[in-house]
Amino acid sequence: MQLLLAERYRSGKGVPKDMSKAAELYQKAADQGNHYAQNDLGMLYENGEGVPKDLNKARELYQKAADQGDTWAIENLKKLQPR
Repeated sequence: MQLLLAERYRSGKGVPKDMSKAAELYQKAADQGNHYAQNDLGMLYENGEGVPKDLNKARELYQKAADQGDTWAIENLKKLQPR
């Protein structure tokens, strides 16, 4: 439920767009082990949307989701790896 509500706040569908609220809800779902939320919250940290930009935090979240087999997180993690 938190994930779905976070997505609505992120997109502004049905509620006013509020990236900070989206991040808060993604965090709650991520804390419960939801890999979709971990990946999406990682993207917010990567881009500094609703939260301060923090590539280390983004990597950490992507890794948690990737460890659960989330293919989007695996790809996002690859993008952030030092070259």
